[in-house]
Amino acid sequence: MKTRIGMLLTVAAVSVAQPVMAGNLLEIYQQALASDPQLKAAKAVYNADSEASTQSRSALLPNIALSAYSQYTELDPVVVNEGNSNGYQLSLTQPLFRAEEWFDFQAGKAQEERAALEFSRSQQQLVRRTVETYLDVLQAQTGFITSKTVEAAFKRQLDQVQAQFDVGLIAITDVEEARAGYDSARVSRILARGQLDKSYEAIDRLTGQNWTQLDELSIKFPVAGMQPADFQPWVDKALIGNLSLQLADLDVDNAEEGRKARRSRHLPTLDLVAGYGSDRGLSSQNLSGEQDTSFVGVNFNWPLYQGGGDSSRVRQTEAQLDAAMQLREDTRRGVVQSSRSFFRDLLTDVESVAARKQSIVSNETAFEAISAGYSVGTRNIVDVLQAERGLYTAIQDYQNARYTYIRNLLQFEESLGTLSPEDVEQLDQWLVEPGSEEPIFERKKSNNQG
Repeated sequence: MKTRIGMLLTVAAVSVAQPVMAGNLLEIYQQALASDPQLKAAKAVYNADSEASTQSRSALLPNIALSAYSQYTELDPVVVNEGNSNGYQLSLTQPLFRAEEWFDFQAGKAQEERAALEFSRSQQQLVRRTVETYLDVLQAQTGFITSKTVEAAFKRQLDQVQAQFDVGLIAITDVEEARAGYDSARVSRILARGQLDKSYEAIDRLTGQNWTQLDELSIKFPVAGMQPADFQPWVDKALIGNLSLQLADLDVDNAEEGRKARRSRHLPTLDLVAGYGSDRGLSSQNLSGEQDTSFVGVNFNWPLYQGGGDSSRVRQTEAQLDAAMQLREDTRRGVVQSSRSFFRDLLTDVESVAARKQSIVSNETAFEAISAGYSVGTRNIVDVLQAERGLYTAIQDYQNARYTYIRNLLQFEESLGTLSPEDVEQLDQWLVEPGSEEPIFERKKSNNQG
């Protein structure tokens, strides 16, 4: 069943056409799959932990051993012939009844299953880390572009004010205020550039390669509400699919098998034993030095008292089981809380993106009005600078709200246990080459003029 970003988005936006150009998010994810050290470490841990059931099963399988000896004997007084003697023995032990080893084997299987789930969670985390790191770059890039635009706008205002001052139309106060605004914008641009460089370094660490440009999120990207609109079906789904909760269930199973194993230490054990040996030893006057032996039988062992150690181990495993059960309950409550929280965040994000988009229109209208007022002398330069900064800040906030929506959507899917590489593919379809779409503000201006 398709429960990915694409499906969740198209619930409310099936009629929106997808952009033609595809971004390189998918390429970055594929490179991260091949080179991310965290994922490789998780794979190595999985390979190590997956040996648990094989090791625990070995205690239930036949044990075959071969022993041999060779020695030289010299006696005084001589009662047997002196010289070399040698021999060997081949023995087999097959457990027939060992309750402790059986429960240890069951615990080993649970541990192996847990290792597989843990690796699956690491794969989900790589999807989220890749997209979040990519969005960090886009957000830093948005901040840098905004800061450059504000700096350029303030520089134009400063040049205009300076020209007006040079011909005696305005006072020096307006020049100094415009210069202060420009200097502040220049500082913001420098800081934004540094943040952008840092965000690219995170991509480089993830993929092991250097990146200098990423595709941008299309202005056509739909921000849609969740269907169904009630959070309870999503909570029920999270309680079934959440990987952290499944891991907590396996921890309880593992602790239960460990408790059973420790409680069974006082039970008897039964083994089938068989062997064959050959001894080429020293001979005396009446006995030959060559002797072959073979045997088959059953060994019974019943540990009656071990100094109280077994009882202590039982109490220890019972406490460990109780801890695992409490942690599972805490994990269950956390899954309920997080799924509800992410669901509400998405609802808020949808409204926030719409409100911030409208805020761009309002700030643009205010900027045009204040600029017109400045032209006729009813507004000062500070009002103009603040209005222009407010406009570009509104554009930046709108872009950041869209990135926040995607982040929350990914975290929501991770809490459901449905996050997968398909999410990367779906999001990649909404990425376009830089500069292939009109900037929001310029597009709004051209529409007004038309």
